[in-house]
Amino acid sequence: MKPIETKQNGSLYKYFIVAITALICYVNTLLGTFVFDDTEAVVKNKDVLPTTPILSIFKNDFWGTDISLNISHKSYRPLAILTYRLNVLFANSELNELHFHATNVFLYIILCVTTLPIYKLLLRSKNSEDDTALLCSIMFTVHPIHTEVVAGIVGRADILASLLFLFSFLLYNTKVVKQRSHKYFVLVVIFIFAATLCKETAITALSICCIHDVLCNKFWKNNISWCTVKKSYFIYRTIGLAISGLCILYLRFKVMNFEGPNFTTADNPAAFSNSSFTKILTYNYIYFLNFLLLIWPEWLCFDWSMGCVPLLDNICDFRIAFVLCFWCFLIFSLYTFLRISKEKISFRYTYSTIMAVSFIVCPFLPASNLFLKVGFVIAERVLLLPSLGFILLVVIGFKKLSRYFKSHQNEFNILFYSCCVIFALRTIHRNIDWLSEENLFNSALKVCPLNAKVHYNVAKVAADNNKKALAVEEYMKAIELNPIYEQAMNNLANLLREEKQFDKAEVLLRRALEIRPNFAAAWMNLGIVLTNLNQSEEAEHCYLTAISFRRRYPDCYYNLGNLYLDLKRNEEALKAWEKAVSFRPTHTAAWSNMLVLLDSLKQYDEVLDLGKTALMHNPISAALHFSIANTLGKVQQFEKAEKHFLEALNLNPNNALYYSNLGVLYHRWRKSQKAIEMYKKALQIDPHMKTAESNLRKLMNIQ
Repeated sequence: MKPIETKQNGSLYKYFIVAITALICYVNTLLGTFVFDDTEAVVKNKDVLPTTPILSIFKNDFWGTDISLNISHKSYRPLAILTYRLNVLFANSELNELHFHATNVFLYIILCVTTLPIYKLLLRSKNSEDDTALLCSIMFTVHPIHTEVVAGIVGRADILASLLFLFSFLLYNTKVVKQRSHKYFVLVVIFIFAATLCKETAITALSICCIHDVLCNKFWKNNISWCTVKKSYFIYRTIGLAISGLCILYLRFKVMNFEGPNFTTADNPAAFSNSSFTKILTYNYIYFLNFLLLIWPEWLCFDWSMGCVPLLDNICDFRIAFVLCFWCFLIFSLYTFLRISKEKISFRYTYSTIMAVSFIVCPFLPASNLFLKVGFVIAERVLLLPSLGFILLVVIGFKKLSRYFKSHQNEFNILFYSCCVIFALRTIHRNIDWLSEENLFNSALKVCPLNAKVHYNVAKVAADNNKKALAVEEYMKAIELNPIYEQAMNNLANLLREEKQFDKAEVLLRRALEIRPNFAAAWMNLGIVLTNLNQSEEAEHCYLTAISFRRRYPDCYYNLGNLYLDLKRNEEALKAWEKAVSFRPTHTAAWSNMLVLLDSLKQYDEVLDLGKTALMHNPISAALHFSIANTLGKVQQFEKAEKHFLEALNLNPNNALYYSNLGVLYHRWRKSQKAIEMYKKALQIDPHMKTAESNLRKLMNIQ
C-alpha cells in the first residue's frame, strides 16, 4: 500500500503545481473590466440577463441576434452564453466584472490541470518518476498565446470547448478504446456535441479520437487482412465517429438556416482576393505567423484585420522568403521523421509525434480558410489547442537534446525553466493590456500600426473619455488607411456634428452611405445633421429610410419625434416617441419628451397616467420625476408634487432647474421660507438663473 500512496501524493503534487502556476499567471486579470467583444457578447446581450426567456439562448447567436437572420454572425455558442447568465444570476442580476473574470481563471486552471493526464496519455508514459508530462503542462499553462482567452470574457467559449474536447478524448481512450463500451461511445459523442455548443471548432475532437484509435490499433504496422479489420470493433467506432460528425454538422447548419455569415473584405482580405496566387501566398504567410506566435509570442494583438497583414500580391515581396523557409522546415521535419521511422523506433515516440502534430493541425483546420471562409486574419484564441500539440513537440525535442548532451543536462534544465519564466512574465504583462480598452487598443498600435480597426477603436475610447481632438485624429487615420471604412466615417461625423461642423459631417455621412446604402445608423445621423441645417423634408426621408433598414430602432424614432415637434406636428411626434419606448422602455428621453409635450397641451391626466408607466420602467430617472412633479403642481396636488421633486433632487442634486421649480411649487403652496431656500440653492448652483433670481426678489420684497 505504501508505494501506491507515494504515487498518488506525487501525482497530486503535480496537479497542485500546475494549478498554482495558472493562478499566479492570471490572478491580475481579476482587476479587469469588460473590453472589446465583451461589450457586445455580454454587456449588450439580452440573453445574458435572467429576465430574458432561456429559450432565446438557443435561438440567437453568440451576440444575441436571431441566428436565422442574414445579419447574424452565425456563431452559435449557447452553452457559453448560459455560463454568462449564471454569472449574472449569482451576482444578484448584476454584470459584475469580477465574477466573470474569476470564472474564466477558474476554468483555465481546470483546463491546465486536465492537460496533465492528456500529456501522460500522449507520451504513453507509465513511469511515475517521468516529469515530461509535468513540464509540458507547465509550459502550456504559462504560454502567453492564451492571454486572450483568459483575460477576455468572450474567450470563455474557447476554454469551455477545449475542456470538453480534452475530457471527451480521455473518456474515449479509457472507456471506448480500452473497454469497448457502447454507452461511453454515445457519451463521448454527446460531450463533443456539447463542446461544439461552446465553440464550433470543437468538432475536430472527432478526428483526434479517430487518429488515436488508428494508432492504438496498429493496423498500419501489422500485416492484418482487411477482412479482419472490417470485423473489428475499431471499424465500427470509426464509422460511428464519421456519422456523428456528419450529424453534428447537419444540425449546426440547420440552426443557422444553411446560410453562412456575411464577412467583408476588411475582415479577411485574402479571402476576397481574385488572385489564386495572392490567396495561396498570403494564407501560407499567415500560417507562418501563427507558427511564429507559438514559438515567440511577443507580438500580440487583439485584432489582426484591416491591413495588419498586407496581402502578398507581388512576386518580389520579401515575405515570400519566410513562406519558403517555413515549408522547407516542415518538409525537412517530415522527411526526418519518416527516415527515423524506418529504423524501427519505439511505438511510443511515433504515437507521441503523430498525435502532437494532429493536435496542432486538426483544431486549426476550421481557421485555415481551406474549407470555410473565416472572419479574421489571425486570432490568437484559435491557437489554444494547437499550442498543446506544439508544446509536446518542444518538450520531446528538449528531452532528446538533454539526453544526447548528458554532461550539460543542468544547462538544459536552466534553459527550459528560463523560457517558462519568460513566458509567465510575458503573460502577466500582457494581461495588463487587457485590463482596460485604452491599454488594449494602444498596445495594438505598436504591433499593427497599419490596422485601421485599431485606430478606430483607439478613437472610440478617446471619444468616450472626452479626448475629442485625439478621437478626430485617429478616426481620420483609420479612414486614410481604409478609405471605405464607413463606420469610422459615421463616428467622425458624429464628433464633427457635436462641434457644429454640420457641412463636414454631411459630406462624411453621404460618403458612408455610398459605400453602404443600408447603413441605418448613418441614415439616422444624416437626418440629425440635416435637421440642424434646416432641411426638414430630407431629414424626415433619412429617418424613415433608417427605419426601413432597421425596424426596431428606438433612437431613430426618438429623433423623428423631435423633428415632428419642431414642425408642430404634435400627434406624429407622440406616435414616434411611443414607438421608441415600445422598442426600448428604458428610453427616458422619449418618455420625458412625451410628458413635456402633453403637459404643454394641458392634457394633465394623460401626463400622470403615462408618467406611472414611464416610472415602472425607469424608477430612478430624475427627469421623469421632475416632469411628473411639474404637472402635479399645476393640478395643485402639492404633496405628491413635492415628493417627486425631492426624488428628482435626490437622484440629481446639482440641477439648478429642479431647485427653482420646487421653489415655484412652494411659492404657490404659500410656503415662502421653503421657496426662498430653494431659490437660493438654485442660484448657488447657477448664479445666472434669471427666473430664480426674479422669483426670489419678488418674495423678498413681499416679506
